[in-house]
Amino acid sequence: MNALKDIVCVAFAVAVLWPSSATDLGLERTASVFHSYEFEEMNDTPAPEGYAPFYISHYGRHGSRRLTGTYVADAIAVLENNRLTPKGVELLAAMREIAKAHDGMIGELSLRGAEEHRQLARRMAWRFPEVFKGYRDVHCRSSVYPRVLVSMANFTITLKEFAPGLSFDFETGEKVLRVLNPPYYELKGRSPDLPDFPAPESLMVRIFAEPVSVTRPDKFVHDLFICASDCQCLREELGGLDLYRFFSHEEISRLSRALEEEMYCDMANSVEHGEAPVKVSARLWDDIATRADEAIAKGGIAADLRFGHDSGLWPLAGFMGLEGPGDRVPMAEAAEKCPGWKWMPMASNLQMIFYRDKAGEVLVKILYNEREMSVKGLVPVTGPYYRWNELKTLMKGKGNEK
Repeated sequence: MNALKDIVCVAFAVAVLWPSSATDLGLERTASVFHSYEFEEMNDTPAPEGYAPFYISHYGRHGSRRLTGTYVADAIAVLENNRLTPKGVELLAAMREIAKAHDGMIGELSLRGAEEHRQLARRMAWRFPEVFKGYRDVHCRSSVYPRVLVSMANFTITLKEFAPGLSFDFETGEKVLRVLNPPYYELKGRSPDLPDFPAPESLMVRIFAEPVSVTRPDKFVHDLFICASDCQCLREELGGLDLYRFFSHEEISRLSRALEEEMYCDMANSVEHGEAPVKVSARLWDDIATRADEAIAKGGIAADLRFGHDSGLWPLAGFMGLEGPGDRVPMAEAAEKCPGWKWMPMASNLQMIFYRDKAGEVLVKILYNEREMSVKGLVPVTGPYYRWNELKTLMKGKGNEK
């Protein structure tokens, strides 16, 4: 019965989580941080002889979700207050379908988002079964937002199915949120001015009949493109509805680049703005290190699971100096060198896997979106395995610079 249940779960995950074609995947990757999670084949470099995993420190972004804010309503208002071409009428009808999926559910987790976290928990349990054997504790903390709490619920319920002996405790609140996430919206006000979001004339002509009364074409196109980007997160709820068909390939390319620049500059380790969000992550790192040391000293703790947002995880990658997600590049190079679709899709995650030998020496391997990571400025023992004390020393030096 359990084997059949696993087969059914995996079959559902494939149906919900994987695009139906390479073309779909290519389009979905234009969504930057609104891109749904891509599950890839997992590969592990063997640990040094004598070392076995015993503890995991984890930070996971919530899964695919409905849009926050007023993107949908604002785009519909512009469409309703103008004369539309036949293509514009078709777009308005599609936007109203999206509005129905958001009614009373602004920002909330989608079916795809829930399954992303269930699948991540399955893969963690399959990959590191030693960590979850026996009667061990799992400490879980979450942001106060429902989409994050529901992500945590899906993750932990699934983990419990694989390891019934685990004991979970849960915590949330404003105090927890201050640790898990830097003051993103305060920092955003310090961002350098971004260029106006493109408002391609070709797109406007296809949608609107003359005369056009759009006060902020750049905002309208920005809102519309974000709605298009998020449709993949609501694949089940929207029945596969797609807004990309209203854009040309050239328009999608331009708009995707602008979105990548905006998201990278706001949250990541950019040349223009990286210091602000990255330095604030020192507080989150202190929590990671303190709780890891407690798990090492006490024993009996399988994992510390944190659930939060992109604005907590992407700055942390920069603070830690992770090769790839933590890279510092100019904003204008973000789309090629540090794209959000790769490093900050929905359900992005950091997993720090702790290993110990019989002598008690502790090594740590860092996985980001389930890929083995290298840390800038630190020499590994072998492959992706670092001495925990050396990693702490490196991070403490960065924290003292704040």
